[in-house]
Amino acid sequence: MRIYMKLMRRCSQMELKKIIKDALGLVRCRLACVKSGKGVYIGSCVHFVNGKNVTLADDVQVRPGCDLFAGWQGVTIGARSDIGERNRIAGDVVIGEAVLFGPDNYICSEDHCFSDVRIPVLDQGSFSPKKNGHSDLRIGDGSWIGCHCAIVGDVHIGRHCIVGANSVVTHDIPSYCVVVGAPARIVRHFDFGIGEWVRGEQ
Repeated sequence: MRIYMKLMRRCSQMELKKIIKDALGLVRCRLACVKSGKGVYIGSCVHFVNGKNVTLADDVQVRPGCDLFAGWQGVTIGARSDIGERNRIAGDVVIGEAVLFGPDNYICSEDHCFSDVRIPVLDQGSFSPKKNGHSDLRIGDGSWIGCHCAIVGDVHIGRHCIVGANSVVTHDIPSYCVVVGAPARIVRHFDFGIGEWVRGEQ
């Protein structure tokens, strides 16, 4: 009987925590004019700029200390994605469903202008690199971004990709690949013929 009562108390506490987290997420989204689905969690010290252009689908988790700076097309984060602590997401960015981010990543569709050496970079504004021919930065469903990664420019990362810690990604990555390094290179891909991850590019 005691064990049953303990379990009941623990379940009640977990349900209460979830209700409070959901309510705080809703309030924080409303204050920042963010469009959000159900069950969204927004941690403490999350900073939104141009929040009206941010869309968070159901059950998105934005951990404490994150910065989201939406561009004109906006930032969209798909259902069940988990944005780790102290991530900075800026520009026109589309993140798919169930994407997992480690802490301290920089995801930005724009870069700083630096063409005029007479003017500090700080004062030259930004531009959208068009190395890959896209109008936004995209990360596909089910992908995992490690920690301390930089993904910059009009990069499209496919579905179920893994970006290793400390990687710098400036070019498109096809689906079902593992990339590491600065600049990032493909070190593994999933071979559907044998049903395993294998070394090298596709």
